[in-house]
Amino acid sequence: MDRPNRRRNGGSRPSRSSGSPISVEEKYRSIFENAVEGIFQTSTSGKILDLNPALARIFRYGSPEEMKKSIKDIPRQVYADQDVREKSLRTVETRGRAKFEFRFRRKDKTVGWGYTSVRAVRNARGETAYYEGFFRDITDRKEMEEKLREARDLLEQRVIERTRKIAQLNAALAADIAERKKIEKIVKTREKELKRRSVKLEEFNITLRTLLEQREVDRKDLERQIMTNIDELIMPCVERLQSTALTEQAGSLVQSLLDNLKTLTSPFLSRMKTGGHLTSTELQIANFIKAGKSSKEIGAILKLSSGTVDFHRNNIRKKLGIRGKKISLETYLLDQS
Repeated sequence: MDRPNRRRNGGSRPSRSSGSPISVEEKYRSIFENAVEGIFQTSTSGKILDLNPALARIFRYGSPEEMKKSIKDIPRQVYADQDVREKSLRTVETRGRAKFEFRFRRKDKTVGWGYTSVRAVRNARGETAYYEGFFRDITDRKEMEEKLREARDLLEQRVIERTRKIAQLNAALAADIAERKKIEKIVKTREKELKRRSVKLEEFNITLRTLLEQREVDRKDLERQIMTNIDELIMPCVERLQSTALTEQAGSLVQSLLDNLKTLTSPFLSRMKTGGHLTSTELQIANFIKAGKSSKEIGAILKLSSGTVDFHRNNIRKKLGIRGKKISLETYLLDQS
């Protein structure tokens, strides 16, 4: 498209009478000046050739003339990113047109985002005569995209952090479960061992009870056998010996032997020996005391002096825990029978 030849800078326009057809130039001018988007023409060196009021407003200039006078070098004064312009212009030269977004500087030095569509207008020789295109301010959209990107990045970061925490919790939970399983396995093993030991202990207790019961049976059998032997073998001999002619001392000894044999089957002597820790002599004297013998009589039978018998009597009272008490030793021994 050839560059339009228009009057500018306040030049007078041809008057037309009412009802006359509108020329192509007037239609173009009306579209050019009333467009919402910025429209421009620039030289290949970056000089503004023409622009509409919308473009001036986007760059915050009061009029197209002010912007044209203020901006002498588009690459240096308009583009915030030089590499974007150079790359885009190479595309325009190669393909004849290009669409791209870039950051631009306004009159007040603030930076916004713009979208432009540019085409190269070539002469008859195929050389680029100038560039023309339209420009749109997309700052609001870019800011919204940036906010959305920040929100998305923040959300992704939170998701990553939450995922990391969940992974940590899962790992801790897995470790806890593994530890619990390990403990449960140990507990089950110990329970089995305790059960096995309990069974063995029960078997041992049964065996021990059986042995104790058998021992008690054997003891009673032995006692019965001893008593039977005493009654059938010893007692008849002692009784026959007692019926023979004996001295008084021999008779007392035989009588003592007979009494001892009769009491052998009772728990008296066993209790005296075990509970009182009496010696064999003390047991003999205690048995005579229980039978009502005096210290003199006991001494005559055992060939001991009365003082020695009294000495043993005191030891017996001490061992039985009745020394110093007003208790008859004979009576006490009879109560223990």
